[in-house]
Amino acid sequence: MTIEALLETNPTFTHKPRHDLESILYIIIYICTFIQGPGLLSFKIPTVFPPLLTWFTNDRTREIGYRKLAHLQCYDIAILPNFTPYWQDFAPFVKDLIIACFPVNARLPSELQYERALRILENAWSAVKEPLAKSSVIIKPKCSTKRPNTYSVHRDAKKGKHPF
Repeated sequence: MTIEALLETNPTFTHKPRHDLESILYIIIYICTFIQGPGLLSFKIPTVFPPLLTWFTNDRTREIGYRKLAHLQCYDIAILPNFTPYWQDFAPFVKDLIIACFPVNARLPSELQYERALRILENAWSAVKEPLAKSSVIIKPKCSTKRPNTYSVHRDAKKGKHPF
């Protein structure tokens, strides 16, 4: 959620497109902090406790908003250093997105506009290179996707063996 919505600073809060862009920024930050890279579908908490984890608590929304506000104001300490190694080269572009979203202060409503966000992401697309194939991680299924031969399953079951 956007900081403006979490803190309820505006009693007549109206959801606007800039709030969607701010939410996309948070999704990008989440991915860069907790996802180890493409093909690594499992969530893995880093060995160091990233401040971002405090955004996902059962506390009141206002408290989460204040935490998010503090982390965004100190993004160079609280957010960017916690990116997983795969995403480190993307950190300068996330910094640009944070600054574009909150050019003066995270306490103020976000100002991120579609054109600006798109330009930053296009720059990232052309600047960040994919690691070499040998360092990429490919997840193979743990079990065969083929169905077992029905005859052999029944035959093994009769012998007391587990068919799989």
